[in-house]
Amino acid sequence: MFALALAGYCLIAGIVAAVRKDAIGYRLAETARRAGMASFVSVAFAAGALVYAAMTNDFSVAYILHHSNRDLPGAYKFAVLWSGQEGSILFWCLLLSAYGFVLRLRHKVDRRLVATAFMVLAGIQVFFLILVNFVANPFGIMDRLAADGNGLNPLLQYPEMVIHPPMLYLGYVGVAVPFSLAWRRSS
Repeated sequence: MFALALAGYCLIAGIVAAVRKDAIGYRLAETARRAGMASFVSVAFAAGALVYAAMTNDFSVAYILHHSNRDLPGAYKFAVLWSGQEGSILFWCLLLSAYGFVLRLRHKVDRRLVATAFMVLAGIQVFFLILVNFVANPFGIMDRLAADGNGLNPLLQYPEMVIHPPMLYLGYVGVAVPFSLAWRRSS
């Protein structure tokens, strides 16, 4: 929720800063940039919490119950992050916020171009964070405690499962950066 609030602020403050060309607009753009960077930290913390729950066999979390078990090797427990829909969307948010973080670090290249790119990335991030928080929440709690989880789908238990989805997601999510940079040119 905190990452959603930060990304929402980044989007709204970025829009206001784009309209205002004075010192207040410049300060708003800078606070929006910093809020976007903080949203990366928040999403990274959430993804880390989900991985920690998988590593420690916390089956009170419904997502961990459905996608992990005690006998699962460590690499596959880490891969639980992207083995289901809810975790995949959280992983998508993590990669998107990481790309935005890197872009925000390089904000002095062309301020107007990058400021517009921040707004577009923040808009995309708001959409996916709404999904994570309200539609596909990976942190749902179970009503009763289970001794062991269902485990990872046997079709997904191969070494390439650990590297294939992250590489695929890096490409898919990475397309958002040139899209956000090109959006300014077309508008």
